[in-house]
Amino acid sequence: MTHYDLSSDDGQYSVDVVRSGEDYEASVSGRGYTMRLKQGAAPGSFVAEFSDKPVPVTVVEVTPQRVELVIGGARLVYRPRTTAVEQRPSGPLPPPKQAGVVAAPMPGKVTGALVQEGEQVKAGDPLVMIESMKMEVAVRADRDGEVAEILVNEGEAVKRGQGLVRLR
Repeated sequence: MTHYDLSSDDGQYSVDVVRSGEDYEASVSGRGYTMRLKQGAAPGSFVAEFSDKPVPVTVVEVTPQRVELVIGGARLVYRPRTTAVEQRPSGPLPPPKQAGVVAAPMPGKVTGALVQEGEQVKAGDPLVMIESMKMEVAVRADRDGEVAEILVNEGEAVKRGQGLVRLR
């Protein structure tokens, strides 16, 4: 996990980022996000997908004293609160209680299941939507398989690491 302490004109932020397969799990001052990054057309640009919604991002400047980004048309400037970037031990999700269980990457509320029992899925297919800090996040299959059981109901509050779907 990589940790950043940043400040800007609109406040101070504590950011933790860990790679999870092709996705990145980020916590920004306690708000959880899952995103997938794709290379953009121009150098220094990429597209960040949040819950399958693409947001254009351009890296303008990155130095030890300053990070400047353009995210969805908004120019944001951040300054590290400390000059060092701290590496913390990677914090894997707590293991699910059953084999083949896809777990919640963050706490939140289930807004809906996107699959049905008996349905075939491939790695990366969205399984369940979770709302966390006013953002919807698609929790995806970590492998190919068949949906054996949906372990949560719409509206249910879930904890990080709680089983959502069992695959076989």
